[in-house]
Amino acid sequence: MKNSLKIRRITGIALLIAVEVALGFLGNYVSIGQVNLNLALIPIAVGACIFGPLCGLALGIINGLIALIAPATMAFFVPHNLIATIVVCLAKTGLAGLVAGFIYRGLKSKSELVAVILASIAIPVVNTGLFIIGVFAFFMPVYEGWAGEGANVYLYVITATLTVNFLIELVINAGLATTVHRIIKVVSKRQNNNHV
Repeated sequence: MKNSLKIRRITGIALLIAVEVALGFLGNYVSIGQVNLNLALIPIAVGACIFGPLCGLALGIINGLIALIAPATMAFFVPHNLIATIVVCLAKTGLAGLVAGFIYRGLKSKSELVAVILASIAIPVVNTGLFIIGVFAFFMPVYEGWAGEGANVYLYVITATLTVNFLIELVINAGLATTVHRIIKVVSKRQNNNHV
C-alpha cells in the first residue's frame, strides 16, 4: 500500500513538472514588450497544495530554470549580471511555491477553498514582488535603457511590471483557483479511497 502511494506521488509530481515545462517554454515566447508572461504558475499552486511546500519550492525552482533560459532573460539580464539573474530567477518562483504551500497548509482546515485561492494568489504576488526587488537591486541600468532619458525608472519598473505581467498572472491564478480546488478534491478522494 505504501509503495502504491509513493508511486502515485511520484507520478503526480512528474505530471506537474511536464505541464510546467510545457507551459514554461510556451510562456518564453508569449511576451508583452520585454515582459514574458509566466503561464506555468498554476502547476506550482497544484503541487504546493497537494504535495506540500517543498514540492511548491521544487516546482518553483524548475519554473525559475525555464525563465532563466528564456530568450528575453538571455538577451537582457544574463549579459548584465549572470549571478544575479540566476539568483532572482530561482528565488522568485521557488519562494513563491514554498509560501503557497505554507499558506494552503495553514488555512486548509478552516476553509480549503479559501486556502487554495490565497495560495494561488500568493504565487504571482511573491513572484512579482521578488522580481521587482531584484530589478531594484541588480538591473536598474537595464530598465534605464528601456524607460528612456529623463523618465522615472522606479516608476517605470513598478508600472511596467504591475500593470502588465502581474495583473495577467494574478487574474489567471485567481481565475483558475476553483479548478485547482477541484483537482485537489479529486486527488484527496482517490487517496482516501485507497486508504480504506
